[in-house]
Amino acid sequence: MIENSLWTNWWSDADLVIRSVFVILITLSVVGWGVIFYKVVNYLSVLRTEKKVRSCLRQEEGSGVTKLIILIPQSALTYPFLKRQATQQREVSYEHKKVELDTRAEQFLEDRRIDLENGLIILAIIGNSAPFIGLLGTVWGIMHALQSLGGNSMLTMDMVAGPVSEALVATAVGLFAAIPAAAAYNLLIRWLRRISSVMAGNLREMSDAILFSGEGKHGHPSE
Repeated sequence: MIENSLWTNWWSDADLVIRSVFVILITLSVVGWGVIFYKVVNYLSVLRTEKKVRSCLRQEEGSGVTKLIILIPQSALTYPFLKRQATQQREVSYEHKKVELDTRAEQFLEDRRIDLENGLIILAIIGNSAPFIGLLGTVWGIMHALQSLGGNSMLTMDMVAGPVSEALVATAVGLFAAIPAAAAYNLLIRWLRRISSVMAGNLREMSDAILFSGEGKHGHPSE
């Protein structure tokens, strides 16, 4: 009886608040899985490309920046830094060049990291809020069930267990939405740190290539 009531009569017996909670949680779950899928594909592509950049920089160590600009994949997030900084005019000493490149590399990396973090806040919100939204639905459902049974002097276990079980569906759906979002958030944060580390290494090698490539009079890389 409980099982039949839980899975077949739950929606028809639920009031507007419980139905709204259920719809919100299902929407959050769908959005969460969409963000997870997108970020996994995005991070995998970025990491693969940046590893290609690192391999190219190591294989072409000592080469001029003009050659590196041609060889490095243009889809790499670090590519614009190399192209922009390699062709920028600098009429300052080596020490000033190095400080300037290091500063710009740090700012460039921070900007790219912020871009890569887009979407993660959605997973954090879902992971933190979905259980409480589900709990709200459960508390409301139990209150509603107890109020409806308040005037009955002959209560049985089935009469109490059925409505309570239906109310607990909201908590179950909330956990179903929150657990994948919270787990994915933590895993993606660790993945982002790995990507940032690879990008930081690439930017350092690019800066060294710009500094030691034999720049011309106007700051352009020599052929």
